[in-house]
Amino acid sequence: MSFVIEQNGMKVGNDFWIGWQIIRNPGWHTYWEHPGDVGVPPKLEWELPEGFSVSPMQYAPPEKVKMASIRANGNYGETLFITKINVPENLELDDYTFKAKASWLTCSRQCLPGFTDLEINIKVVELVTKDKFWSERFEELRNSKPSDFSNDWKISAVEKGSLINLKIQRDEPFIDEISRPIFFCSNKLIRSDGKQLLIRKDNFISLEMEKSEWAKKDEPYLAGIIYSEKGWGDQSKNKFRRINIPLFKSN
Repeated sequence: MSFVIEQNGMKVGNDFWIGWQIIRNPGWHTYWEHPGDVGVPPKLEWELPEGFSVSPMQYAPPEKVKMASIRANGNYGETLFITKINVPENLELDDYTFKAKASWLTCSRQCLPGFTDLEINIKVVELVTKDKFWSERFEELRNSKPSDFSNDWKISAVEKGSLINLKIQRDEPFIDEISRPIFFCSNKLIRSDGKQLLIRKDNFISLEMEKSEWAKKDEPYLAGIIYSEKGWGDQSKNKFRRINIPLFKSN
């Protein structure tokens, strides 16, 4: 694993991004920001030059992974996580070293914690030029950040005992445009290893999901992202939509 950037350097006062490239051995995975029933997310503890600051790391979109027989939220293969670096206005034309302590948990049928020190040297330049290979990958990841459903969608969630029903509805028929959705929970309400029973109608889909035993008592919201391989029937190529809605209790 290593740090990478998408350009030849940084410019005074212009923010830029550092990528954390992770290449996993076949059959092994690390975890998403919200792992689910098992797992620990990869993290960076930054050591920055004076005057610089960072925004929260953007994780690669999740997929379902397995630790032994337990399903969780994470990534196989190769991924890129990116962090925006906020650049001060009073830089000299010099080189700056960005360091971070990286930690992660990689799992297959067993789990191995990992730690390493990462660093990258970046110079201040007067003219920024992009690296075609890396800039395309950085842009793809930035564009993969989940977006909200538009106003013509109606999203609701109801708790029924040990189950949570998520309903996604639109006035116009859309069912042929949507592939089998997968919900990734971000507030520990849903079991990542649980079933997601799908019901399809002309103008709505619903997922009946198992409530997690680690859910906060009287959790008022259902939060996470939902994935459709075909997208969501609009012009956006983004296959993920953000969910953050009130959770109602069924009588």
